Amino acid sequence: MAEALERQARALLTAAAVRARAGEMLDIGLAGGLSHFIVDLDRMDGVAEAVLAVTRKAYPALDVPFHARWRHFVIEGVDRWAGLANVASLPDRAARARAEFDLAIVSVLLDAGAGAAWRYRDAISGKSIGRSEGLAIASLDMFANGLFSRDAGSPLRADADVLAQLPLAGLTAAFQVSAANPLLGLEGRTDLLRRLGRLVTERADVFGLHDTPRP
Repeated sequence: MAEALERQARALLTAAAVRARAGEMLDIGLAGGLSHFIVDLDRMDGVAEAVLAVTRKAYPALDVPFHARWRHFVIEGVDRWAGLANVASLPDRAARARAEFDLAIVSVLLDAGAGAAWRYRDAISGKSIGRSEGLAIASLDMFANGLFSRDAGSPLRADADVLAQLPLAGLTAAFQVSAANPLLGLEGRTDLLRRLGRLVTERADVFGLHDTPRP
């Protein structure tokens, strides 16, 4: 029974399952069965033209960069992570890859709706950056400053035991949160990283194969 349930659950993670559910939702929408949306295929050409116009305005040569967390680490054409990693004392490519996984996992988990008011003051560019872009640079600065590391001499890591005990005050200061600069969901972000840290600590057989437990 348990194995069958596991197979069913894993099946939901496949591209085929996503397409199937999307098809079901489309059928419901076309039948007028959605509570908050109407599907009007007659307007699809207009939507496509609007998307093309916006894309061509931003990227006339259609050289659209891929969208990912790593793109958020690039400010004014400068890859901040590459600059850090290239001068860090990482012994080999595998160590760099582990650092990159630590950074990406923690950074993505910290990325949720920041609210319209919050901004992160970037010390290098002097810009005030909001939303996902600001959250990304803030998380990169936290990582570079060793907020998630147990070793002051090796800041570019996220140690599970540090994540499990992450203080709310640490994230509050790192995100530059104040009454004038509120960030939505700060407690939830902190709790998410703590739970990640506890899980990784409990599964050292998975997360501690090449080091002390890390994401």
